[in-house]
Amino acid sequence: VRMTCLIAGEEMWLWFDPAENAESIARTLLARLQLQPPNMGWTPTTAGAMGYVGVPTWLWVAEPGRLTWGPATISAAGVSLTARAESVTWSMGNGDEVRCANNGTPWRKGMSAEPSPTCGYLYERQGTYRVTATVHWVARWSGYGRSGAIPLNLSQERTLEVGEIQVIVNR
Repeated sequence: VRMTCLIAGEEMWLWFDPAENAESIARTLLARLQLQPPNMGWTPTTAGAMGYVGVPTWLWVAEPGRLTWGPATISAAGVSLTARAESVTWSMGNGDEVRCANNGTPWRKGMSAEPSPTCGYLYERQGTYRVTATVHWVARWSGYGRSGAIPLNLSQERTLEVGEIQVIVNR
């Protein structure tokens, strides 16, 4: 098999036995997909808005697509590869993590303040939290009588401000 590579801006051909390098071809195909980190969705939905202690925070992958959730398929040089997200882990900025088996349920205006049916979290203290969403991909490949799986994690970070609502009763 002949593979074309760019080295220091110059095109170079590499020749190799495909059966011995099927996984290398698969890794090259995975890089060519150019998978992207997730677009984080959460409540509150307005940029810069504050979340609240004791009010459920819904978590989801916003606008999941071929390159942010999959599946994404590519074939070349006798190898086929399909990458798809299998889960997402949300690091909540306070040491807690939430692992969700799907891309979550987007909150829409008019929905209640109930917990998310698929992926969410409840902050117990006010503060500024650096939240990270890590999508766990698996790229399954096959070619030349071989097959395998390549794990890949892609992350995005955002800051969430969480405040506390105090109620004062005057009698």
